[in-house]
Amino acid sequence: MISNSKISSRLFHFFAAALVATLALGLSPSANAQSAASIAPPRGISATGAPTMGVGPVTTAAHNPAALAPVAPAKPEGSQTRASAINQGVKMHGHWIIDVKNPDGSLAEHRDFENSLESNAQGLLIGLLSGYMTPGDYMIVLGPTSGNGACFATYYQFCGIVRSLATYPGLGYCAYYYCGAGLTYTYNFGTDFQGPFSMVLAGSITANQTGTIGQVYSLLSTCANIGFSSTVNPSTIETSSPASCVTQTSPSPWYGPLSSASITPVSVTSGQIIQVTVTITFS
Repeated sequence: MISNSKISSRLFHFFAAALVATLALGLSPSANAQSAASIAPPRGISATGAPTMGVGPVTTAAHNPAALAPVAPAKPEGSQTRASAINQGVKMHGHWIIDVKNPDGSLAEHRDFENSLESNAQGLLIGLLSGYMTPGDYMIVLGPTSGNGACFATYYQFCGIVRSLATYPGLGYCAYYYCGAGLTYTYNFGTDFQGPFSMVLAGSITANQTGTIGQVYSLLSTCANIGFSSTVNPSTIETSSPASCVTQTSPSPWYGPLSSASITPVSVTSGQIIQVTVTITFS
């Protein structure tokens, strides 16, 4: 497991670069399970079961699936004017690889694609860079576009991969999602901090039912002070350290999607192993 001090340094460098960057999960409960529609969604989960922003007290707005809409993708290269190309700044790329493997280790399916920055994630980046939020831990979430997902637990058809089940964001989601621990982080700074720079999230989970993966999310948990009586915006400079935020066991004011992507559904059979790698790079 990586040390808390290393997490602190690496997360802050990542978000500093992300501010100037642009970044080019359905529900079908089992017949013998309680319908998710019959319960009030918990913080950080929409009415359909997809991860959304968990912010302060539960409100209708906090669980509005419309808030999950990703920002519009950038125009293809060559379609921009020279002026806009000059001002486009640094680009951040989130490249996903999903490998579905049979229990004997043979590859059943390989998929790779890019993801988009969630609209609310822009607020997370501003909060982190301003000091009004402190970075915590990450999570990868996999779900279906419709029908059964590759995982099922309690109410929702989602797989979650976390570093730890005993801290957030795992504590916020894994009572409702089927989760596995062991998410790892690899950070690359290059020689003498000259690059190339990259951050890699990697983990795996064994499907506990037959279904599909059609939507994917990377999630981030943060710490922040919120003035509950008047606002859900951060109210003061956050004093907790990244080391303490990563290991937090009390509810975090902000946890939810950082990036997402909708993909052509990947078919998964119960017992197959889903290996996921997300590589973040800059250009």
